[in-house]
Amino acid sequence: MHSDLIGKIAKARQYANEPERLSIEHLAATFTGSNNAHQVALDLGRWTCDCAAFRLHTTCAHVMAFQRIVAPSLDAAARAEVPLTMQSDLIGMIEKSRHYVHERERIRLHSLRVRFRGSNNDHMITLGDDQWACSCTSFRLHHTCAHIMALQRLWAAMLPAAALQPSRDAGELEMASLLH
Repeated sequence: MHSDLIGKIAKARQYANEPERLSIEHLAATFTGSNNAHQVALDLGRWTCDCAAFRLHTTCAHVMAFQRIVAPSLDAAARAEVPLTMQSDLIGMIEKSRHYVHERERIRLHSLRVRFRGSNNDHMITLGDDQWACSCTSFRLHHTCAHIMALQRLWAAMLPAAALQPSRDAGELEMASLLH
């Protein structure tokens, strides 16, 4: 393994313990609820969900769970709770969201755009079609970086299996470096 990559792994561990370095600009996921799968999204601080509760209350157990899970990485608008009039169905929704927070395997992230405040610069990280991209130099050289590895550690339960694997190109680069 490249000595450079060993340092990136150590840095990724540090970054995974500092989720406040992240600022989520976009997120799209499937949330497998108790009855159905729902599409949840966050775009520029605004949440949406295709469930009936969201259409009625402009929030739901799925969004509330996400707000708790990724709270340190949300701006104030995305963290803001919708003022609710307490009714029995809303109390149930809040309770359900508390359970969902501990059941992250119900969530599957499809796409993501995150600004990452690194040690030296800010970097833009994206996930789409199970493929990562980062604007940092390490990613351009190795097809992985400390920023992506930190997100993989932080949100492992919510990522598709393919997004947890090293990039195929990263493996090919590693193999090529061993041959030289």
